[in-house]
Amino acid sequence: MAIDFPDSPTQDQTFTSGSTTWQYDGTAWNVVTASSAVQIPTIPNGFATVAVSGQNSVVADTTTDTLTLVAGANITLTTDASSDSITITGADAGAGEANQNAFSNVSVTGQTTVSADTVTDTINLVGNNGITITTNADTDTITFTGPGAGTAFSGLTDAQSASLTIDKVYLPAITMLNVNNVGATAYTFDQYSGNNPTIYAINGTTIAFNLNTLAGNHPFLIQDFAGSNFDEGLTHVATNGVISTGSDAQGKISGVLYWKVPFGQSGTFRYQCSIHIGMVGNITVKNFVSI
Repeated sequence: MAIDFPDSPTQDQTFTSGSTTWQYDGTAWNVVTASSAVQIPTIPNGFATVAVSGQNSVVADTTTDTLTLVAGANITLTTDASSDSITITGADAGAGEANQNAFSNVSVTGQTTVSADTVTDTINLVGNNGITITTNADTDTITFTGPGAGTAFSGLTDAQSASLTIDKVYLPAITMLNVNNVGATAYTFDQYSGNNPTIYAINGTTIAFNLNTLAGNHPFLIQDFAGSNFDEGLTHVATNGVISTGSDAQGKISGVLYWKVPFGQSGTFRYQCSIHIGMVGNITVKNFVSI
């Protein structure tokens, strides 16, 4: 509160306001008596000490120091010069206290903005399309994680909808035959009738054998007509994407076996189960240039 001192005071003139008395020394008014320790600040806007909870106290070291208040998250500072007051308000304050868990609005791209209508409103985050949401209260973080971070083909939504695994799309083939069996006596193929049928291929093209449709243990071999394993052009892809080539691709009971029939080969080859001698049939390879 400003003191209304007398105009044109004389040397040693005194002036009393309330319980405090001042005396004029010819230059300025000085306190001579007081009921408590009262100081007249030389700069009315200055400050003595500002203490912040958990922090060191801040003291003005010059008469021109400025105290700056910066609002934190969800805090509003309102000043009123007429009453020398500063009001600190938490976002969506209710019931006499600030609710720091409240929110003013949440905007989602392409969606309508959502606003809180009470101080107890809750934001619910729901994962979608394989997204996992993980919260950490210690660090105030929310982590969004996609399925497998793109490391597994089987984790793709499109692949799951079509029941595809990587082995079925590894190479383009002129046809993919689903290989089945009749017990331990014969192989069957979905595009041919009968047991152990003769199947056909064209040199310079790829034919695929889907072994995932087999029931039981029937290791699948590609051989020449004399009964020796023919490893040239073979690639086996397991359902988990593991690739084997050449002789390592022989004798598989699941996954897909791709045979890139060499262009210089034609005539009769065969398929054979390595442990059941009766599961055998011919593969007739046609010469592309003579078709």
